[in-house]
Amino acid sequence: MLRKIIRTAAVFLLTGLLAVTAVTTYVTVPDETAADEETQAEETGTTESVTASFLAGRQDVYVTVLGDSIAKGYSGDESAAIEPYSSLAMRQMAAEEEFQYEITNYARNGLDSAGMNDKILTDAEVCDSISRSDIIFITVGSNDLLNECKSAVQEILDTDTEFRSAGEALKVLRESVTGNPFLVLKIIETLEEWDYQMFEANWIEMMNRIGSLKKENAWIIVTNIYNPVANLNIPSTMDRGVENVIRNMNQIIEKYAEKYGYQVADIFSSEVCGHVQPDGLHPDQTGQQIIADQICGG
Repeated sequence: MLRKIIRTAAVFLLTGLLAVTAVTTYVTVPDETAADEETQAEETGTTESVTASFLAGRQDVYVTVLGDSIAKGYSGDESAAIEPYSSLAMRQMAAEEEFQYEITNYARNGLDSAGMNDKILTDAEVCDSISRSDIIFITVGSNDLLNECKSAVQEILDTDTEFRSAGEALKVLRESVTGNPFLVLKIIETLEEWDYQMFEANWIEMMNRIGSLKKENAWIIVTNIYNPVANLNIPSTMDRGVENVIRNMNQIIEKYAEKYGYQVADIFSSEVCGHVQPDGLHPDQTGQQIIADQICGG
C-alpha cells in the first residue's frame, strides 16, 4: 500500500464580522520503492473513468471544499472526529493515480445556498483558493430545506419560538400532531408552496461566481441532497412530502450540470440515510465513506 504523510494545519481569516475557518491537508505519495515498505493497512478505492482521465499524469493537485456541515465532516461527539468525504475521496484517488495533493476545506456548519454566496464566495481567501484549484467539491442545499422545515413548523403552530434545529422543530411538531393529526397535512401543504425559484436563483449565482473564478479545466463535483430528516421519526406522509421537495431541489441541481460543467454525485439514491449520527441528520464515518465511494466509483 502507498504510504501517506499527512500534515494538517488550520488557517483563520477574519473578514468584517465573518470568520472563515479553513483546514488544509497536504498529502505526499512516495515512489513505489517506499510504497513496498508500507506496513500500515489503508483503504483504497477504484475511480470512474472521468476521474482517471482527469488525474492521469498529474503530480500535484490542489483541492477546495465548499459547503455545509456534511462537507465539513461535522461530528456531534467532540471526542470522535469525522473525516469528510472529500478527504476520503482524495486519498482513494491519490492511491489509485499516485499523485500528491493539497486540500483546503472552507465548509461551515449550517450553511445554506444564500450563505454560500453572501458569506463564503465573498471571501478573498476562498476566491483565491478556487482560482488555484484543480478539483472543487461542493455540498449545499440541505440547510435550505431544514430552514424551510423550521419556518413551516413555526407557521403551522403559530409560535414565535426560534427553533435551534430542524430536529427540535420536528420534535415539537410530533408532540402537537398527537392531538391534531391534520397539522401534518398543513405542513405538507406549506412545504409544497416553498419558493424553489429562490433556491434556483441562489444556485445559479453560486455557480456563476465559481465559474468566473475557477480554472478552465477545473473538475467540479457537486453532491445532491439526501433526506436529512429520514431518521427523525416524522409521520410517513410528511416524510414523503419532504422527499418530493428534495427531488425538486435535486432536479434543479441536475438541470445546470451541463451548463456549468460539474459532475453530480447522487447521494439521494445511496445508503447514507442508514448511516447517520445520533442526531439523525449528519453522516457518521461510514456515511461519509459512502459519499466518497459515490464520487470515486459508486
